[in-house]
Amino acid sequence: MPPSLTRIPSDERRERILDAALRVFAERGFHGATTRELAKAAGVSEALMFRHFPTKEDLYTALQSHCCQAKSGEKAEMLGSLEDSTASLVMLVHYMMAKMLRPPDRVPAPEQALHRLLANSFIEDGAFARGFMENVGREFIQKIESSLAVAIASGDGIESPVQSRAGAWFVQHFSAMLMLNEMPGQPVVPLAVDRAGQVEQAVWFALLGLGIKPAAIRRHYHPQAFALLMS
Repeated sequence: MPPSLTRIPSDERRERILDAALRVFAERGFHGATTRELAKAAGVSEALMFRHFPTKEDLYTALQSHCCQAKSGEKAEMLGSLEDSTASLVMLVHYMMAKMLRPPDRVPAPEQALHRLLANSFIEDGAFARGFMENVGREFIQKIESSLAVAIASGDGIESPVQSRAGAWFVQHFSAMLMLNEMPGQPVVPLAVDRAGQVEQAVWFALLGLGIKPAAIRRHYHPQAFALLMS
């Protein structure tokens, strides 16, 4: 074990193990990753790793909690500052699409690893993705739902046979699929429009699907200003 790792505090060493586990699980999946690979990536012995996480399942569970806490903190401040309104709904949908449609080289490595880990989880038993969506997606979905209700009540949207909770999750699933399309670096399905145009069209598609009226979208959606605000 490198001498530097023997001297770092236990909490910091635990964080390093979790960071390394994110990369390995993202590449190999839960079943494909071995404890030997996990320990090697973290620069520790298996024995030391097991002092922090007695089993691979314990490490996987701790990693889920670690990722959820990081993402929840990132969104909590933004969501808490928004009132329920049509304008908030438009901004939330733009935020979601713009974040998912970033070029891979502009996505930080830990976030890329998290995306791959989620994709692997869907291929396996879905446990990691299920817990992540329940903990991280819930507040975002609730804010979309409540803002949609205000938009409909104000006349900016129409009542739809699609339940608002389902509609909110459909928007999230749509944005996630756009991200997966970009994940290899070269898009799986090339779209004949630049990145900003893809975001704008995805936002329109999602908002229209939620039942927001075109006039209301035009009134509240200013893509260039949103892009500057979120850059």
